[in-house]
Amino acid sequence: MHQRRNSWNMPLGDPSCAGFTFIEMMVSVLIVAIMIAVISPKLANAGHQAEVTANTQNEQIISAALSEYQLMYHSVPSGTSEEQLQTLVTDNLISSIPVDPLGGQYIIDDSDPSNISVTTTDAAS
Repeated sequence: MHQRRNSWNMPLGDPSCAGFTFIEMMVSVLIVAIMIAVISPKLANAGHQAEVTANTQNEQIISAALSEYQLMYHSVPSGTSEEQLQTLVTDNLISSIPVDPLGGQYIIDDSDPSNISVTTTDAAS
């Protein structure tokens, strides 16, 4: 009488053929560990890179709003950077004062009205 076999030509119902061997499990765990070791540093850096990108975009939004304000009123908002940002909100040029994702403050340098720049202070400052 012939014993039934599976697609790997192993006898069906044989308990020695059921499941995975210890070596197969260890190889699987090793592969997963290597994948985690390779991927995790990239994921950690991705968060910081997203914050830097958001910061740059906020600076560009503020700069564009300042340019629009200049076109409307032929001057730049007066006061400190915080007061200037509040003026942009009051005039509906930006919806709210952006929060720096890196923890700093946005600084508007309007010493030269033809070349207004927006920068960020360090979070430690």
